[in-house]
Amino acid sequence: MDALLVRNTLKMFTAVFLTAAIALWFERIEFVWYPLMAVVIVVDDNDDHTVKAATARVMGTVIGGLVTFVVHTILSGWMGVLVSILLMIPVLRLFGWQSGLSTAATLSVMFLMIPRYEALDWDYVFNRGLDTVVGCLVALGVGLLFWPRNSYRELQSLDQHLLADLQGQLERYQAWMDGQHERPAPLNTAPLTGNLMRMTDLVERERRGPRQKRLRSSRWQQRLRLWQIVQFHWIAWERLIEGLPSLDIAQATPLQQSIAGLHRQLQGGAQTTPRREPQRWQQLAQSQRLPLLQLLALEEETRPLHASLGSLARRPC
Repeated sequence: MDALLVRNTLKMFTAVFLTAAIALWFERIEFVWYPLMAVVIVVDDNDDHTVKAATARVMGTVIGGLVTFVVHTILSGWMGVLVSILLMIPVLRLFGWQSGLSTAATLSVMFLMIPRYEALDWDYVFNRGLDTVVGCLVALGVGLLFWPRNSYRELQSLDQHLLADLQGQLERYQAWMDGQHERPAPLNTAPLTGNLMRMTDLVERERRGPRQKRLRSSRWQQRLRLWQIVQFHWIAWERLIEGLPSLDIAQATPLQQSIAGLHRQLQGGAQTTPRREPQRWQQLAQSQRLPLLQLLALEEETRPLHASLGSLARRPC
């Protein structure tokens, strides 16, 4: 089972349970959907667990309630909802509270679509706004106290996992060259792509969050670009090797040197990118009756892969 899914499920359950318990304790169960809706939105958005992010979420929700109250005196129904949201967006952006837009917009819908919306008064706005803010705070508190998110620790873990996968696969290719095993099957691209997509999500979230300066100084954006280059060329490189006919690997010197060079690069060996030597690959194609174009394509894929793997191994974040 996916650990991230279990973590988010437990976080959602805990936040909903605590919110419902608070509503029941203070005898506000009649409008419990307000804080529960806030809990669902905040947990789903996976907010940054910082004071700045929590303030933006809460104040954005409060502003949404105030804007909706003013608009309801002029417009009703879906037109009122539309105008409220259009007014909220610039106001929230002005104060830097745009992360509260989702709960503010939901509050607007619930306010203006209730029966007899014209009876909406300050008492109702204050109490329902307070309910929604409580839901936001509970969701943020649960995430902060029980399951704090550490993007950089997760990035490190994903990075090490990807490096270990490539290292293990290159060791299997090395064993194939030594005649100890059959030609290895290509790596399953699903975990490779999934881990890379998760890294992309984490980097993008940090770029939009309050820790932008730390992201820029940590070089994770540059490392992510390197991983994207590696993924593209690695998949193509393995497919080309998989598509080669049966060959005498002991006599395939260019291929042996290519694999050994990648292996050394990933271990931190400082090597220059190999020069193009089409004559050697042509000799290999002629001696073992292999497709020349496929071998030349393999050489071309090896060069950027060689450079990128070396950069990843020598410059850890």
